[in-house]
Amino acid sequence: MASPPQLPPADDLYLTAHDTIRGKSLLSPATLGLGLGAALLGELMLWRRIDLVETELIVIDERPTGDAATTALLEQIRREAGQHGVRNWISYLSTGIGTDLVERRLARGGLIKRVEKRGLLGTKTSFVPADSMTAGWPATRIRTKVSRDEQLDVADLLLAGLILATGLDQTVLATLNARDRTRLFDQFRRLFPAMLQQLVAHAEAAVGDAVMARRA
Repeated sequence: MASPPQLPPADDLYLTAHDTIRGKSLLSPATLGLGLGAALLGELMLWRRIDLVETELIVIDERPTGDAATTALLEQIRREAGQHGVRNWISYLSTGIGTDLVERRLARGGLIKRVEKRGLLGTKTSFVPADSMTAGWPATRIRTKVSRDEQLDVADLLLAGLILATGLDQTVLATLNARDRTRLFDQFRRLFPAMLQQLVAHAEAAVGDAVMARRA
């Protein structure tokens, strides 16, 4: 049986961050939003539409990406050039905007299904995976390649970096042993572009700030 296709990093992160059967999130809404916001920005970097210069996002190619979610984000970054740093963009997208963009994209692709449940307090809307194997594949792919000492491509390094930044690794990468994690961090050091390393570091710092704010 052929493996499911590799999706854009934000889609893969969304699926990884949810239970593969019921669609229950493994992260708080704020942490999920921060991870997805960074992932969407990372997609624009991977597709050479924006660069990260120090803390500022610079549009280097205004052409549409062929994807509604990232094209809309690219246009907004272009319109507001120089007004916000990368942390501000990650925080802005974490308010539900990034999650909504990714859910719409996954729903259009038939990878998640909208479910409505009526209760005493009204109707609750959620999304569940259309196929549990496809939903579980991103995390399985990362675990398998790392345990086999196979090289991850840059998109999967971005996904793995954001899994670590959001704390998802405690759940979805729990089976990796110390040697596996050493191999993964060696790939980050050798193969992960500096600009994406900075993006992941900003996402990790934003997650840490959000956790501290909830505890205060």
